[in-house]
Amino acid sequence: MAGKMGEEFGVDTVGIDLAAEPAPQNAPWPAAPHELRRLRIRKRESQEKFWSRFGVTQSSGSRFETGVVIPPPVAILLRLYVNGTLKDEDLHG
Repeated sequence: MAGKMGEEFGVDTVGIDLAAEPAPQNAPWPAAPHELRRLRIRKRESQEKFWSRFGVTQSSGSRFETGVVIPPPVAILLRLYVNGTLKDEDLHG
């Protein structure tokens, strides 16, 4: 399964096991939505600043933090960011 989702969205995910954490089909993120908010608050960033690095508007980011399903390309970026593969300087917001 590694790489298949990334190919669909033009993202190179070779070597990343996207199935490592099985999540329900409608799960926006492997963690609960409030974990996204905690991450943002821990970084002491506004929704606008935090979500813009992933190409997401403040209003969409707010919805993601309350449980709206995150689109796969954004979810991939979030996973890479949280696990340390992508750094702030890698993402331009």
